[in-house]
Amino acid sequence: MAIVFNCPQCNHPYRLKDELAGKRATCKNPDCRQVIQIPNPSVNGIRIADLGGILPGDAGNDPTPLPTNPGDIEAAALQALSDTAKEKEDIAAEKAIPVVCPHCDHKWMEPFEKAGKNTLCPNEECRQRVKVPMPKKGDAPVDWRTGGTNKPSLAKENFEKPTDIVSSEAKVITKKAWEEGGGAEQDLEPHSWKYKLFVYSLIATPIIAVAIGTWFFVSWRKSTGEELKMDQPLKEFSESREELSPAEAPIYAAILEGSAGEFHLFPKKEDKETALAKAMQHFTKARGELQQAAQRDDRKTTAGERYAVASELAMIMIGLGGNEKEIKDGLRIAWLPSLPGGRALRPNEKVHSVQEELRLTLALLKGDADFDTKAAIARRLARELTKRSQGDLAFGLPSFLFNEPEMPEGRALVALEVYRSDRGSPEVKKVAEELKAQLAKGPAGKNPAPASAQTLWLTLGTEKAPTMFPQPTSQQLSDPSRLAYVGTYLLAPEGKSPVALELASRGGGTMLGQLRALTLYAEWAPDPSPAFDSAVSTVNRTAKSPTKEPIPGSLLLRLSQIAASTGRLDQSKQLADLIPDEGQRVWAKGAAIQFSATVENKSKLDDAVLETPDDPKKLRAGHAWGRLWQARHNTRAVGADTKLIAGWSKGTIKPFGLAGIALGQHDK
Repeated sequence: MAIVFNCPQCNHPYRLKDELAGKRATCKNPDCRQVIQIPNPSVNGIRIADLGGILPGDAGNDPTPLPTNPGDIEAAALQALSDTAKEKEDIAAEKAIPVVCPHCDHKWMEPFEKAGKNTLCPNEECRQRVKVPMPKKGDAPVDWRTGGTNKPSLAKENFEKPTDIVSSEAKVITKKAWEEGGGAEQDLEPHSWKYKLFVYSLIATPIIAVAIGTWFFVSWRKSTGEELKMDQPLKEFSESREELSPAEAPIYAAILEGSAGEFHLFPKKEDKETALAKAMQHFTKARGELQQAAQRDDRKTTAGERYAVASELAMIMIGLGGNEKEIKDGLRIAWLPSLPGGRALRPNEKVHSVQEELRLTLALLKGDADFDTKAAIARRLARELTKRSQGDLAFGLPSFLFNEPEMPEGRALVALEVYRSDRGSPEVKKVAEELKAQLAKGPAGKNPAPASAQTLWLTLGTEKAPTMFPQPTSQQLSDPSRLAYVGTYLLAPEGKSPVALELASRGGGTMLGQLRALTLYAEWAPDPSPAFDSAVSTVNRTAKSPTKEPIPGSLLLRLSQIAASTGRLDQSKQLADLIPDEGQRVWAKGAAIQFSATVENKSKLDDAVLETPDDPKKLRAGHAWGRLWQARHNTRAVGADTKLIAGWSKGTIKPFGLAGIALGQHDK
C-alpha cells in the first residue's frame, strides 16, 4: 500500500512507499523547497488516500471503514490540519538559532536564515548590534539527497591506499635522493656559450632598452624644465636696480632689455601676433638706457662698456630682418625701407626696417667711440649681413658709424669683408673705383690712414690706383703700409699667411699700428693663435719703454674675443688682463664666455669661470653679460636648471641668469 499525499505548503502531489512514513524530506517543487514530514498511512482511523485522493484499486482492499457522518469527517480533517501546523512549528523551532547578547546577557532565538548576519538585541534597555552565530555543522538540517555529507550520493569514495604503492604526491626531492635513484645519469649536456649568450641577450635587451629610455626621458625632462620668460628677470631687476652704482644701472638695464628683445624674436605660436611689437619696444628701451648712461657726468668711466653693449645690441637687431613671408605675416621687418610704388618718404614718415634700427643703434657709437671700436663692429656686422645676402645693407654701415675723416677707411674695410664672402660682388669694385677717385690726391687726413683702401686696390688689381703707402722693407716700415700689405698677403690667391704674420709681428712703428695689423691677421688668418702671443709681447715690451704709449683697450678686447672664439681661453684671459680700463677689462672676460659658448662646446661652465664681487656697487656690466652667457650656454649644454643660479645675487646678477636660461631654451 502506498502513501499518497500533497505538500501542505504548495500542494505538490506525492506517492511514496510505506517504509518512509514519519520521515522528513524537502519538497521537490523548486518554488517551494520546504521541509515536510511524510504522513503515516492513516491518521485517527482515516485513510490518507481519502484526504489526498483515492487510489485506483484501494477502495475495496482497506478493512478500515470510512466515516459516514459529516461531523466525523470534518473533525478528522481539522485534526489533520492541526497536525500539519504543529509539524511546521516543530520544524521552525528546530531551525532556530539561540543567541546570547554579549552586552546584557539577554537570550533569544533567531531564524536559521539569519546565521552570520547582524541583528539588534530585543532587550529595550540594550538594543546593541549583535552578530547571529553560525550553527554547528551537526545542527544544520540534513539534506536527504546527500545523507548529511558534502558529496553527491553517487560520489566516488576514497579507499585506504595500499602500503606497497609509492606515493605520487611528492613535490620536492633532495639532490642526494635524486643521485642515489639514478636520476643524475639523465642530466642533459651543458649548453654552448652561444646558446647562453643568446639567452642572456634576450634577458638583457629589454632591461637595457628600459634603462636607456628612462635616461632619455630624464634628460629630456631636465633639458626642457619649466619654460622661462622675460617677465620674471625684468621684474626682479627693476625691484633691485637701486642697489647698483648709478653709472652701471642703465647699462645693466640695456643688456636685459636687449636680451628681452632677442627673446621675442623667437615666439611661440600663441605669441606670434604681438612678439615683433614687443621685441621692438625692448630694443627701443635698451637704446634709451644707453643714451641715459651717455648723458651722465661720469660717462667716461663707462664708455668702453656702453660701446660694447651698443655693438652687441646692433648684432642682435640683425635678427629683425626676414623674408617676404615673414614680413607679410608680421614676424619680421624689411631689411631696407620700401614703400608701395617706390614713392619717397614724406616728412616725419617712419618706415620700420633693419637699416633704420641699425642706424639708430650705431649712432650711440658714431660720435664718441674710437675708430678701432667702430671698425671691429663694422667688420662683424658686414660679415653677418653678407651671410644673409644683405650686401647692400652692409655697404650702408660706414655712414652709420664713421665720421667724415674716417669714412674712406671705413668704406674700404667693409668692402673687404664683403669681398671675402663674395669675391664677385660688383658693389666691391664700385667702392674701389669711388675711393680711387676720392683719394687720387692722397689721403686727406692721418686719422686713420686709408690703408684698407690700398689693400682693396691691390687685391682687385684696380687700374691706375694710387700707391699711397710703399711696400715695407727691412729699413722702412710705417703703420699704414704694414696694415695695407698684411691684408694684401692674407687675401692673396696663393695664400701668404706666414709672410703676413712676419710683417705684422715685425718691430718698428707704433704699438697701435702693430696691434691693428695683428688684429687683422687674427680676423682673417686660418690659425690666429700666433697673433695673440705676439700682441701680448708687443704690449709688455712697449709698457717697459720710456715712451709710455697708451694701450689701445679696444684692440685688446677684440683680440681677446677672437681668442675665446677659437677655444684659446688662456690667451683670451692674458689679453683681457692687459686692458687698462676696468670696465672694458671686465667686459672682455665676460665676452670670453660669450665667444667660447659655441654649439659644439657641451661642457658645463661653473661659477669660477668669472669672478663676481659681492658688493653690488662694484659690479660692472661685464659681470652681468658673462653670467647671462654662462646660464645660456649651460642651458644649451646640459639643460635648463634654475638650481645652477640659486646662489647668484638676487636682483643684480640672478635676473641675468634667468634671462640666459630663457634664451638658452630658445637656442635649443
